[in-house]
Amino acid sequence: MGRICFRPLRAPLLRVAVVCFAGVGLIAQQGPIEPGSQTVARPRPAAQGQSSSSTSGQTGAKTPARQVPFKPDSTPAASQDETPLFRSDVRLVRMLATARDSHGALAGHLTRDDFQVADSGVMQEIAIFEPTTERPLSVSILIDCSRSTQREHRTELDAVRTFARSLFQQGNEKDAATLYSFNADVTLEAAWTRSAERIERALNRLQSEGATALYDAIYFAAQDVRARDGRHVIVIVSDGGNTFGKTTYLQALEAAHGADAVIYSVIIVPVVEEPGRNTGGEHALTSLCNSTGGRTFSPGTTREMDSAFSDILRDLRTQYLIGYYPHGVPAARDRFHEVKLSVRAPGYTVTSRSGYFEPAPSSGFRKVTK
Repeated sequence: MGRICFRPLRAPLLRVAVVCFAGVGLIAQQGPIEPGSQTVARPRPAAQGQSSSSTSGQTGAKTPARQVPFKPDSTPAASQDETPLFRSDVRLVRMLATARDSHGALAGHLTRDDFQVADSGVMQEIAIFEPTTERPLSVSILIDCSRSTQREHRTELDAVRTFARSLFQQGNEKDAATLYSFNADVTLEAAWTRSAERIERALNRLQSEGATALYDAIYFAAQDVRARDGRHVIVIVSDGGNTFGKTTYLQALEAAHGADAVIYSVIIVPVVEEPGRNTGGEHALTSLCNSTGGRTFSPGTTREMDSAFSDILRDLRTQYLIGYYPHGVPAARDRFHEVKLSVRAPGYTVTSRSGYFEPAPSSGFRKVTK
């Protein structure tokens, strides 16, 4: 190689040299970037009205936000036939689970080693395990006040009153509940509280009228409970028919999964005869409950209504909290990952969420290759 000489540069050439050396210095500071080495973008929020400046001290220069595409890395080192994987080093999948033995009795004596978790068919390591968790409960109660439930309106309200009293009589001192009513509108009747009397006063104001925006109510309740500490539960009292609103079934389902909320439903059957029932709505509500790890009840009498709420409370008092970080999981085309929680020993059944949704592309997650 020839010698490197330093000669005086004319003004135009001097500007080019400064820019080139600045670019080389910036690359040297950053170091080599390995494909797929970072799977989660966690941008630092900037204060409102302020622009981000570069680390080199230039004034007025804005640093563009780093965007992570929701697609496999297109690097020369990546093979065309590699299977895309969903990678998340910080996303914890939480599961509230209820186990029963062969006789249907609640089983609260199981240990971490008794459970196994498969995410999209790939076995996972359990990172968090709490038997009979005592984490506080946040219970969002949704009452259907549409015209279709008018016949059983008083019965359902009396059962909810009993449920609210029982919820606060025992359990964690931080347990709280909120009450929503819904018909064509979704109304917050009582904000988060530990007062059964406040819930009862709100119940006394409710009247049955209008259409049924069930999925809107689920969506709003899920958004509300999402930021709260502890366990998230949504209890719905409805005939299951969604006849109004802007939210779809899938949007309501994703909102519930995003909030790690377990849905329980008490289905009110206003008409006994099959032709007068909204069986499609009942099946949809049952599917929502099963997918989130909850249960569905269809009481026919006042005693059965009270028993349904007692069973819900019993489940909530005997729940396992299980969590894991997805590892080696294939990417899902519809963003939904099927999860199977089971007990190694025969004779046990487990009720838990059936899966979860990958975060949307805008949330900073991406698919990467092996």
